[in-house]
Amino acid sequence: MFVVVIISITNIFAQSTLVATLTHGTDITMYYGTTALQSAHNAAESGDVINLSGGKFDGFTITKALTIRGTGVDSALPTSLTTSTINIPGEDTNRLTMEGINFTNTITMDGTFEKPYFIKCNFLNLSFKSSSNISKATYINCKVKRFMEFPGGSKSSIQFMNGYIGYYNNTSSDSGKSIIENSILYSREYANEIEKYGNSQFINCIMIKGGYENGSVYSIPSSSSGFNCLFVNYKKDPIANSQGSFVDCMSTSSISGLFKDYPATYPDSQTFSALTFELTDEAKAAYLGIDGKEVGIYGGNYPYTSTPSYPQITKMDVSKKASADGKLNVEIEVNAAE
Repeated sequence: MFVVVIISITNIFAQSTLVATLTHGTDITMYYGTTALQSAHNAAESGDVINLSGGKFDGFTITKALTIRGTGVDSALPTSLTTSTINIPGEDTNRLTMEGINFTNTITMDGTFEKPYFIKCNFLNLSFKSSSNISKATYINCKVKRFMEFPGGSKSSIQFMNGYIGYYNNTSSDSGKSIIENSILYSREYANEIEKYGNSQFINCIMIKGGYENGSVYSIPSSSSGFNCLFVNYKKDPIANSQGSFVDCMSTSSISGLFKDYPATYPDSQTFSALTFELTDEAKAAYLGIDGKEVGIYGGNYPYTSTPSYPQITKMDVSKKASADGKLNVEIEVNAAE
């Protein structure tokens, strides 16, 4: 806890300084500047932990299965990372875990490895290379603001739960089946249709048609299936036209009355991602998932929150002077998701 306090004090009082704190066993080493994360990564061994201050760090290729923690995507000073590639050697038996980080450009997933874990992160673009074979990449409470794509040839698969995807394009190999659960999928910026939603299973999702009309038949490929999903603003019935199996799915012609903070017009995908996506009371009662809970990001087993799962100091008051008996009064408030 003392280490956590020191790191958090650095975040609060030295906001102009970028700090990456590497923990290896009982050894703690701190690195500074825009390349601090890369320096800590280079010095780390698989399984080590790196805690990051707020601020924007340079991107690089991550090749070690580490635990990397930011300050949270909605913190007063969030941690950001620019364009990066993630390629963990297949023989590395540890699990890459990244939490509370804003990825401000494209993150490319490459190579052959298993079960990377991303929680409460925001991505601008997330791309799996056509040569990738990454099994069960897990994303919980994450937002992909512009696009997530699996090109043809990719054998990668994901589990994406209680988050947002601005543009989903999956034309990958049938050997990599993805599961998307209690999430928002929004097609607007690229005028795409759900013909791109291949090789996936959708559960309790809300799929929104945000704009452009191009006359295509709305048809999810036969490689996909769905349960208790809600289709919004599709002028052609995607349930009737879908080649895949969709059970107990629903539709509504307008976004009006769906979200408490819905916009007057359909914005681009990045702006739309800023919504809370909290359903109105009427929508919560009308649109239920396979588990009897509301569809969307606040239903299911992992209701959306951006609060990190590890302790974060949100308030600290230190007396200006010690008391007569030499004691200094310190009040600390710590917050963490359940």
